[in-house]
Amino acid sequence: MEDFFYRVPKIELHCHLDGSITPKVIRKMYDLSSTPLNLTDEELKRKVSAPKKYQNLTEYLSCFPMVTAVLNTRTALKLALMDLMDQASKENVLYQEIRFSPKYLSSDGLSMEEVIESLVQAKSEIEDNYSISIGLIACCMRGHSEETNLEVVRLAKKYQKFGLVGIDLAGNEIKYPTKEYKKIFSYAETVGLSYTIHAGETGNIENVHYAIEFGAKRIGHGVALAKDRSMMKLAEEKEILLEMCPVCNIQTGASEDWGNYPTTLFDEMGVKYCFNTDNRTVSNTTMTREFTEIDKNKQKMSESEVKNQTLLAVDYLFITEAEKKNLRERIRTFYI
Repeated sequence: MEDFFYRVPKIELHCHLDGSITPKVIRKMYDLSSTPLNLTDEELKRKVSAPKKYQNLTEYLSCFPMVTAVLNTRTALKLALMDLMDQASKENVLYQEIRFSPKYLSSDGLSMEEVIESLVQAKSEIEDNYSISIGLIACCMRGHSEETNLEVVRLAKKYQKFGLVGIDLAGNEIKYPTKEYKKIFSYAETVGLSYTIHAGETGNIENVHYAIEFGAKRIGHGVALAKDRSMMKLAEEKEILLEMCPVCNIQTGASEDWGNYPTTLFDEMGVKYCFNTDNRTVSNTTMTREFTEIDKNKQKMSESEVKNQTLLAVDYLFITEAEKKNLRERIRTFYI
């Protein structure tokens, strides 16, 4: 089935820019920054990729600073976007939503708005060179000031018509619970901006509860939802989609092992979900691998199940109905 998973058209809703840059391009960004990188290729790979299993999400996140240290110029941002689009298009991802933190990628020489402007400009310049289309999602961050996060929402709205399709809330959900960020999503709702929320990646069901309460139709990871049948029923009734990232969820301990991974329970309870990579480089994964690992370790994925999940993912993209219709036609054509 792996060959089928590779060839089949795919949709990805949850992929972080800074966690998905190949070591080759990371090295190039260091060269351009004139910052010494005294590491062999193997050492660099180990620095930016997680082992098969971490004790927790905090350890997993330790792979990021080395990348964000140089992902703060217009050139680096364009290289990163090209790299990610190249990776995804090679495995027939038709559409991918790529998320990033404007604050984390800003610097003394590049403001948050300039980060967004750089990525929007890069998208317009390079998208026609690829078989894949993309949407950009700006991440508000747990632990950042309310002022900073509201500015991210304001900027996201400003660049909405240029391909910035929505916002997210990411970061340490143990230390900074979702309930503290209601104002962000009230503001996004008011200005007509789509949003998704990271919640339930670290076992905290309360964070999922507040993500639902705040009106999120998509929840990043959401693994902790499996702890509460009444909450699963609520998610089913509200037709919420979980952006699940199987390989990462096993690595970070969000799920203890493949046997406990809650996809079969979610199927039983009618909870909707789709598979994503989260961080292609940090988790050493692809969309092909995500489907393959589930097929090998959890449940067999038939062609019809892959097709249905892919079409479901299209339904939840932050794009126009006309764009969704076009994607559905391309997906269905593959199966004829």
